[in-house]
Amino acid sequence: MRFVDLSMQQQRIRKTIEKRFGTVLDHGQYIMGPEVSELEKILSDYAGVKHAVACASGTDALLMALMAYGVGPGDAVLTTPFTFVATAEVIALLRAVPVFVDIDP
Repeated sequence: MRFVDLSMQQQRIRKTIEKRFGTVLDHGQYIMGPEVSELEKILSDYAGVKHAVACASGTDALLMALMAYGVGPGDAVLTTPFTFVATAEVIALLRAVPVFVDIDP
């Protein structure tokens, strides 16, 4: 059994995905290209905010958010133990202290 099986979800949009990937491969702007700008605009409009920033990973997104809040050495950051390892990893990377709290899922 696959850990994550997205085969059913992608079947309906596969041709569009392949076309869009082909466009990116053809122009070669993998970072900060027009598709990234388009995605950021769509996301910012959807969220009703002025800006949105696309990230390479959820780990990068968590790191940017904590850095924007000024989290640093010795700061306590509340988090759940029921999450991917990157959540606590990013806190530790900033030399802050992950404090695992009980949640009611």
